[in-house]
Amino acid sequence: MKLCPKCGAIVSGDNERCGICGADLWQATKKPLGEAVQEGERVEADEADQLRRKERASAKRIMMIRLAVYVVTTVLILSGLLLLLNSTYAPLSFPFPPFWTGFVLIWLGVGILLYVVIGAGPSERGLGWRRR
Repeated sequence: MKLCPKCGAIVSGDNERCGICGADLWQATKKPLGEAVQEGERVEADEADQLRRKERASAKRIMMIRLAVYVVTTVLILSGLLLLLNSTYAPLSFPFPPFWTGFVLIWLGVGILLYVVIGAGPSERGLGWRRR
């Protein structure tokens, strides 16, 4: 028996091409059936391990992005509240009155929070950052 180097299929020793993917088997060495099966299982386990590592890294990256968005949103809302509470209402002061700057920061933070929680509208992924 031979193990296909491209797809990992076990092919009879007489064939020169893999019946599944069509790869040339001229470099593949003949092995007993048990050894070929063990090697195929080892290749599948390695591929599954790599996939798990990639999924873990992707989940970690998504969590870090979410955390950053939540921190930025919290900072915007809190700084806006502090500006509103520590300023006097002066609608015509120039260039940027603290009252209106605080008001804009609060609405910006709330808008980002709503965008993250509710989502940007209909999509194939669903609402917000929830995954199906």
